[in-house]
Amino acid sequence: MRPTQNVLQDMAAVINIEGLHRGEQFGERGDIDRLDICAHAFLVAEWHGPLRVPAEFFTDELASIRLIESSPGAIAAIRAISDALDSTVDEEELAPGFFVPNYISHVSNWVRTASPVAPKRPPTTSEVIGRILRAANTLTTQTSGARPGFTDAYGLCTTCHGHGTLMVDGEEIPYAELSPRRKQGHDLGHRFYRNTSKPCPDCDGQDRVTDVVVSAYEASL
Repeated sequence: MRPTQNVLQDMAAVINIEGLHRGEQFGERGDIDRLDICAHAFLVAEWHGPLRVPAEFFTDELASIRLIESSPGAIAAIRAISDALDSTVDEEELAPGFFVPNYISHVSNWVRTASPVAPKRPPTTSEVIGRILRAANTLTTQTSGARPGFTDAYGLCTTCHGHGTLMVDGEEIPYAELSPRRKQGHDLGHRFYRNTSKPCPDCDGQDRVTDVVVSAYEASL
């Protein structure tokens, strides 16, 4: 099974191009077939060759759910997104007295449901992509053992993989001293630490980063 953070990163890239379906069923036919976020998780996790979208996604919601549940990779990605959401996941009763979290319903409904607080609308596609990337970054930090909210040896935040500052205690990293990769990141809006022990000012250590940082990270993919 592919690493879940890789599945999430690929999901973000695909959704950025193809968009999201937010209506009935798990997909909608069109010039470009639009799919539900959980259907995207299934296709990315199970992709092994020519892409074939299961017909069930367009016609049979129950069969679609069972299909997605059959993919450990898809469920792992969907659960990671669910864990990154602010709302609480509902539980489904599989047998009398036996309840399990319904991650598919939680994530799918989040995409199509208006928030109860301002701006009281469903998340935009960019916001969905940003939350997926946050989930991926959280898993990367958890599996790498890095300290959340701190920069690595290259001056990149271990949580957000970017931002920081060009000025640390009055000392600036000259642009000419940056590597080509870091110069490209700087041009995209990333900033860097000279001192790698400083906490990142744009991240609280729980992968809550500003929209500007999320957009910069997306632009670097």
